[in-house]
Amino acid sequence: MTKPLSIWRYYSNNRKKVSIVFLITFFGIFAQCVLLIDTTTRLNLYQAMLPLQPFAYAFFTDGNIQQTPEYQNRLQQLLEKHPAISKALLFSMTKTEIDGVPACIILLRPKDIKPVMNSMQLTLIRGRLPTSGTHEIALHWKIAAYHGLNIGNYCDKDSKFGYKPFIRVFGGILPGDNKIVGLLDGDSIVGFSDLDTYNHDLHFSQGSASWLVIPKKGQLACAKRYLAKCIQKDQELHSSTVYENTQNNITNFTVMLLNIFFLIITGVITLCVSILFYIYFYQRRPEFGLLEALGYTRQMIVGKAFLEITIINLLGFCCGLLSALLCGWALNHFIYMERGLPLVLWDQSYLFRLLATPLVVTLISLLPVWRMLKKVDPITIIEGEV
Repeated sequence: MTKPLSIWRYYSNNRKKVSIVFLITFFGIFAQCVLLIDTTTRLNLYQAMLPLQPFAYAFFTDGNIQQTPEYQNRLQQLLEKHPAISKALLFSMTKTEIDGVPACIILLRPKDIKPVMNSMQLTLIRGRLPTSGTHEIALHWKIAAYHGLNIGNYCDKDSKFGYKPFIRVFGGILPGDNKIVGLLDGDSIVGFSDLDTYNHDLHFSQGSASWLVIPKKGQLACAKRYLAKCIQKDQELHSSTVYENTQNNITNFTVMLLNIFFLIITGVITLCVSILFYIYFYQRRPEFGLLEALGYTRQMIVGKAFLEITIINLLGFCCGLLSALLCGWALNHFIYMERGLPLVLWDQSYLFRLLATPLVVTLISLLPVWRMLKKVDPITIIEGEV
């Protein structure tokens, strides 16, 4: 039995036309998904490379301040007496890198490493933490993987991919050939080593020390204000600074660029597919006129066009999405996981952003069809006088 409104019959009879629209939608969704995966991966990497974000810290730069043990105890008591502050710990910092992005190596006394890890929500997944007086280091597994290192390796001589793990930042490199004794996991990409060994090797005096301030839950802003107030009042601390996080500016700028690219891609896809659909449906005026003359209502014909557009767009959407995810999985499995740079293949924000494209394309493509059927009567269409 002949079905004049059969969508599949039209698809089978017009494979070339349908394929062109499908491919445009497919490659558009594929490009958008790749862009989402790449940008989200980079955003997460930048976020993870700022492990001091949950903390406030005061950085003392005045070499004339002689921080004797008595002075340090007094300053620690001053900092920890505030109700917004949980702990104040001596620390220093050097850096390595992942994919050109600096990653922190935090130098602490071994007894202080665990509280800092807890604040960062980091866990020890293999090995152990560094001990006092040793050239040992615990690294996030992504740092270790990026440099081709594992437990028992030494940073300077065992780098698998030929990188020098530690670069000259914040007063020097991490001295000695440090042995990897532990691997960490968590949202913050960071490493830990012994502060006293670092200071001893570089002949640092007690006069230049930094204090890592661990705030209580939800009290970071209050802790920073208290630090700034202490620095303002205490003449001995007049050259100190309080760390301010700039991650929000980086994130907002990247998200803005992402939105601009999305608008451009969505606009190009919508324009191309809408023009193609208009051409195809315009060429089918005799078919629509005949259907209307046979008694089919314009609502039924518009519904047929709507289903045709929707099905092609959904097929392009599903195939483009699955292809991008499959390519991402393959890259993760064979390349990126080994290098410590796993792609974020799915995030809750992906679905809304990706579905917006087929929805906009469907609505915009349907508009010229509706206008064409509204203005022309079936007899004129059949006679081809329009």
